[in-house]
Amino acid sequence: MNDDQDAAIARAVHDAWDGSLRLVHITVADEDGDGFPGQDIDRWVIDVRVPLTDDESEAVPVAEVTAFTAREPESVESLVLAFQVSDVAGAFATAAAVRDSTGEELLELQESAAHMLGKPDLLAIDRVSVGEAYRELPGLVPALLRAVRRGPAGRSASFVLTDPTVWDVPFTDEDRSAGEFVQWADTSVFASMNADQDEVDRLATDAATGGIVAGSRADDVWLGDAVEHALTLPAVAVPFPLPPKLSADLWAGAPEDVHGVHADPATGSITVETHDEQLEVVGTPGTAPQLVGISAAADPVTQAWLRAVHERWWQYEPDLHTRVHEVVDEYLATGTVESAEDERTPHLHAPDLPPVRTEWPGIGEVHLDPLGDDTEPVVYDAVLEGVDGHEHVGAVVVHETGHVQAFLHDEWNPGYPDAAAAVAHLLGLGAGQYFADTLHDELSVGVEHVLLTGDVRGH
Repeated sequence: MNDDQDAAIARAVHDAWDGSLRLVHITVADEDGDGFPGQDIDRWVIDVRVPLTDDESEAVPVAEVTAFTAREPESVESLVLAFQVSDVAGAFATAAAVRDSTGEELLELQESAAHMLGKPDLLAIDRVSVGEAYRELPGLVPALLRAVRRGPAGRSASFVLTDPTVWDVPFTDEDRSAGEFVQWADTSVFASMNADQDEVDRLATDAATGGIVAGSRADDVWLGDAVEHALTLPAVAVPFPLPPKLSADLWAGAPEDVHGVHADPATGSITVETHDEQLEVVGTPGTAPQLVGISAAADPVTQAWLRAVHERWWQYEPDLHTRVHEVVDEYLATGTVESAEDERTPHLHAPDLPPVRTEWPGIGEVHLDPLGDDTEPVVYDAVLEGVDGHEHVGAVVVHETGHVQAFLHDEWNPGYPDAAAAVAHLLGLGAGQYFADTLHDELSVGVEHVLLTGDVRGH
């Protein structure tokens, strides 16, 4: 093939390039059929081609990749040995033996990712050689890496390593960001968990029911005793715009064992639950309420109480509910709750919960976004708003028992120098969320109480 033909093929590749690749994998086996160089690691030579048409034969080789799949590595020593006896150019054996600044081992992150993703192996993308005529194809390197890690060599791998010092093309910041690669400790090796962010978010959500350990840099705390202790302390008198007292003759109709109220803003119906019955009132706010079922057969005093509760609920509950969230937001922002200076100020009582304030050890601010609705426990995505925009750095799981778990995603900055402080900050955010939820529930019970009874504190 002459230079003109080579140039014509190169132009055809550039014209056809849309990010699509076809990979041809070659493995080496011994006479027993075992992979080279041994039972613990497979060596792949991968021919990377750009398709010119839909015809499989119309694809031009543009690069070659050598990769190694370490199968279910059991220890750092076995992983180092597997790399040492292989035809590996990158410094993977050295990196596997190096701990990061937090004392974490690379294999510990891989094991956690393997548990999370259900993929037991580790993929090392070693040599990358790109034809000179194709080195300017936009996005070729990240497309090549993505194809290899999703192909036969990386399909069973939970973690991906690469050492760009043995490539003949650069590994730019954009390339690293596209593959979510971060440098491991002070080595030349970069690492990434073999999952898309959407998959990580889904698995974090599944942790609510599946018990998945989503990160090895983690911590937890139990806060149930802290709430119980707060309930033994003098309560905080929180200013509230309380409704007028319910008259004694109406209050006399209230059952002694009200367990809860279910209100439907769409229809205006209210159901009051007691130990052995449900009292239901229907009718949109402002209209004459209708008593149905057991309510219609109740004694006249109870019927009068039900009608009064229906009127009071839709007249006052929306504003009281808004006030509850104002108090909760104040606690989340400052760690404190405003207290009424005068006991005669209309107020509700709230537990004196401890403040939880920790600092993020770096630039930016972390906030928690709930993943899914009405789950138990509640799983939050920890998102860092910093100079690089949104970064999904970890997750927080808050159980209604007061058990709070926090972890950094293993693929996020494995060598982060303040990982322990970062986890502590996520844990603090989760603890604050648990205390805020407790505060919301206690104030909501107080709101329900003042609407149902005449026992209104602060009057």
